[in-house]
Amino acid sequence: MPRVPARPALTLLGALLCLAACAPAATIHASATATATPAPAFATVTPTPPPVLVPPPATIPAGWAVLATPLFSLAYPPDWTVETQMENQDYVIMSPSNGPNVLVTSVANADIATYGTLYCQPASGGARPTTFAHLPMTFRRVGLAGAVREWVFVSARKTVYNLTSGDAMATAAIQSQDAAILSTFRPDDSTPWNCKGS
Repeated sequence: MPRVPARPALTLLGALLCLAACAPAATIHASATATATPAPAFATVTPTPPPVLVPPPATIPAGWAVLATPLFSLAYPPDWTVETQMENQDYVIMSPSNGPNVLVTSVANADIATYGTLYCQPASGGARPTTFAHLPMTFRRVGLAGAVREWVFVSARKTVYNLTSGDAMATAAIQSQDAAILSTFRPDDSTPWNCKGS
């Protein structure tokens, strides 16, 4: 038969268990030293601001679209399209009927002796002075049988603009519409180049 412990021993055991259970929990004070992890270094990227575009032409026929570039703006009929050749700063405004297109070429900070000769010495290239798009320009017909009409303007900022249309052999109605497109031309600087100072 198993031996039963005496009552005093059980009482003592119960008291010890009670003391152990009732004793306050030990508090551990740990002093952790925080080590700051440096933030990863990133290259600062400065966003490139968008180019400043020339405001729209002063007069835009109803429903026409606007081509705005850093050097000029121009309006054109909504069914025409624009093909941009940025490496040459050429903007071709294309006819929907596969008819003659109009073209604007701009050369910024140009060598006037090379690019502006036609403007400053129009007679040497068979051109004549005229006013077009409210600007002093030169005009001439070039190409096979003079099929291309060309206007040239040079601004005081030394930007040379060539406005052309391959419609000299087309109907009067087509020539009139092409001239209406090109006559909306607005340069970034409408002050003409002073040829006497070149």
